[in-house]
Amino acid sequence: MTIKKKILLIDDDKDFLFATKLILEKGGYEVFMAEDGKSGVEMWKSINPDLAIIDMMMETWGEGFSVLNKIRATDTGKDTPLFMLSAVDLQGPYGSFEPPPEFPKVNRVLHKPIKADELLRIIAQEIGDK
Repeated sequence: MTIKKKILLIDDDKDFLFATKLILEKGGYEVFMAEDGKSGVEMWKSINPDLAIIDMMMETWGEGFSVLNKIRATDTGKDTPLFMLSAVDLQGPYGSFEPPPEFPKVNRVLHKPIKADELLRIIAQEIGDK
């Protein structure tokens, strides 16, 4: 029996959560969902996922960054791949944004909406197949 890799989705958009969950489950992953940052951090601690995808803007503009900081501060969050997700156009003036050195490491920044095959390809590159 193959153990499925676990992915945690943290986003306040329920439609995005459920659509992405279906895509990832079809791709062979075990998926967990949190609709806000606080429950996302708690879920992180209880399930120890192989990867997390965190929405940049939830209840507040900076909530995704707060979640990222809290997860990176945990023992299991130091090295686990974390993706930030945003509907903000990161190609325009934000495309050359360089976070300060003290900013927690983000493995990838993804733009909403993302195509299913592209998402599965990027995740497989980061954590391997199921």
